Amino acid sequence: MSSKDEVTIYGAGMSGLIAAINLAREGRSVTVHEKEAGFGGSRLYNPSTHVTPIDAISTSEYIGIDITGVFHPLLKCRWYLHDTSFLAPPSAFGLNAVERGDRPTSLDTLLYRECQGLDIRFEFESSLRKEDIGNLPPNTIIACGLTPSVYRMLDIPCRRWYGWISRGEIEMNDYALLWWDESITEYGYLSTVNNFYFNLLFSTREVPRGALNKYIAFLVRNEGIEHDNWEYASGVVPIAVPDNPRLFWKNAVLCGTISGAMDPVLCFGISGALVTGKIAALAITDPDRARSEFERFTRNFKRSYRFRATAWDRVVRSHVRFGERMISAVGSERIERILQKGDTGLLRRILSIPGFGPINTS
Repeated sequence: MSSKDEVTIYGAGMSGLIAAINLAREGRSVTVHEKEAGFGGSRLYNPSTHVTPIDAISTSEYIGIDITGVFHPLLKCRWYLHDTSFLAPPSAFGLNAVERGDRPTSLDTLLYRECQGLDIRFEFESSLRKEDIGNLPPNTIIACGLTPSVYRMLDIPCRRWYGWISRGEIEMNDYALLWWDESITEYGYLSTVNNFYFNLLFSTREVPRGALNKYIAFLVRNEGIEHDNWEYASGVVPIAVPDNPRLFWKNAVLCGTISGAMDPVLCFGISGALVTGKIAALAITDPDRARSEFERFTRNFKRSYRFRATAWDRVVRSHVRFGERMISAVGSERIERILQKGDTGLLRRILSIPGFGPINTS
């Protein structure tokens, strides 16, 4: 086999696995390097559960892998401003719950099983190092997710986040909540699927224990949920500049979150990682077509980024109490009816999720 038929991938998360599967099916010999001891992405984030707007059927058709079995339509999603809440209709936004990591029921496990029998070799506990950057082999794909050291090595602009994470088993499925409060710049986020939960309270500034205590009290008071296994964490997201999305870095291809295929407003990243895994494989054989596809899926990133920097951060997030009073005045039930019956197209365009979800279909 000639060197042009060999592909090197750094990262055994969902986007790296999708790229590997598609390339191996084309007859390429693929080597996947992963800094962790196994597949499934960073152990900082995974195992985990997430909620994302996605059309799993169309996405499966695009990436060439049937992933419908691991996406579960969300039954209920409650949005809280302090203690005031309303239900965001999951069907109106195409919300699905999915599990990440290496548990048997996860998306990553499904993809790893698809790798079996193909010419894909895994080298675990094998990181992308600074000394490797200047001598990457041809046909290299970098799918290192949210690893801060790789962003520094590649000089990719990123925004730091800080927060508290809790995860574990729970007798609850296909439910999610989001909580906004002035103690954080982002939100609190609980999602459940496959009798597993992931709970994250995060911000772009340090999150003191007092903010976590406030969130814990909120969860107990409003949901009857309490966890005692919180861990402090910090990481990065590629939403630092309006032109963050990039498919190529010098002689390498980027895919997944590190390519910037992430919603800048609420930080949805699942759909973007899925489609860019396929696009990265295409970039090895047809760079021009891959570039066109990548630009198609991320074409609204700048607009969404500017919306966040102006209306979202300066108005919506800075005036939680005003929003709370608005909900109280209008009434939660009326808001829910409006959302259920109304046209959510504007919100879909603002969020600009890359992928074949209802938010970005063409």
